[in-house]
Amino acid sequence: MIFFTFTLIVFNFLYSPMNTTHEKQHGKMISTFDDKQLAFTLNNDLNAPGKKRMISEELKRQVWVKIQEDLKINAKGKLNEKEKRKENAKFKYEIISTFNIKQLEFLLNNDLNTPTIRRLFLTEELDRQLLEVEKEKLVKEKIKVKKSIWLIRHGEKDGTMTTYFMDTFKELNYKWPLSDRGLVQSHRVATVLKNHYKNFENPPLIFVSPFQRTIHTGLYVANAVKSKIQIEEGLLEKRHGLWNQITMFDYFSKHLKFFNTAYKSKFRATNDRISPISAYNVTRCEISEKDRDFDENVANYFEKMLREGKQDIIIIGHQTELYNIQRVFTGSHRSRGNIRTCEKIKCASMFQYVLNPISSQLELKSIY
Repeated sequence: MIFFTFTLIVFNFLYSPMNTTHEKQHGKMISTFDDKQLAFTLNNDLNAPGKKRMISEELKRQVWVKIQEDLKINAKGKLNEKEKRKENAKFKYEIISTFNIKQLEFLLNNDLNTPTIRRLFLTEELDRQLLEVEKEKLVKEKIKVKKSIWLIRHGEKDGTMTTYFMDTFKELNYKWPLSDRGLVQSHRVATVLKNHYKNFENPPLIFVSPFQRTIHTGLYVANAVKSKIQIEEGLLEKRHGLWNQITMFDYFSKHLKFFNTAYKSKFRATNDRISPISAYNVTRCEISEKDRDFDENVANYFEKMLREGKQDIIIIGHQTELYNIQRVFTGSHRSRGNIRTCEKIKCASMFQYVLNPISSQLELKSIY
């Protein structure tokens, strides 16, 4: 008995290192198995009872690691609440982003039991989507922007000075000022233009007749669209005199920031266009024909400028001259007009002609 016990001790002493080495090798190999392989081996390898303990331990270890990864468990084995909230917030936001604007508005307006944090997510997502819609709308508007020519007649003149400027001193008609109502009208038409104007990326070119009433109206317009007026003698009201440019700039000295003083008029005023009719060696019919031909040239000049440039054009002038320009834009300049059509161009009225990029024609879009 003593000999058997001694033999057993010696045997364990001699072979225990080998056993330990085998266990380490087995453990290293078993660690290469995934959880499904471990479960299969554990359930089916009935002839390997010595390995079952190691397999069970490795399976438990791998399962525990997976649980830690899934639940964001920290090193101490406790649930990391910060990570959990972060994951939940991410999940909720991903779901919330699938709602459209109408659905988000419905949830915010009707789901009274929605927690504050979720309402915050809903509100943020709604704001984001509305901003995206607005951006898309702006892009579409930018694409839709077409070049235009705007024709504006000056505001109402001071009626108390009619006799003075129409009979006594007709050659000084260019000094005829706006009435109080005319000033209000000019401010109104400038405001309407600002509200409807689209092409602010390229400030418009403003051309104004060299008369006090048209310049006053033009100053309101220039301020509204952030541009400068350019005095064009080709737009003057014929046979009503011509304002000396030095005197004109001196009169408007407080507002020179709204003038492009370097601009040189394309059409120079000649005596036959600025002097009142004193001799009747020509008929009024002949005068009207010459005036229409001149205004046709002016209209063609501005239309060509619009086609070749990137900016809108604003023309501020007088009733008859604007009427003749309109007829060129509409293609009716060679047909007989009538005074009733001309009278539609009332004080401070505004007409927008849009250049259609497809037909390449000017089309009347709106009247104000």
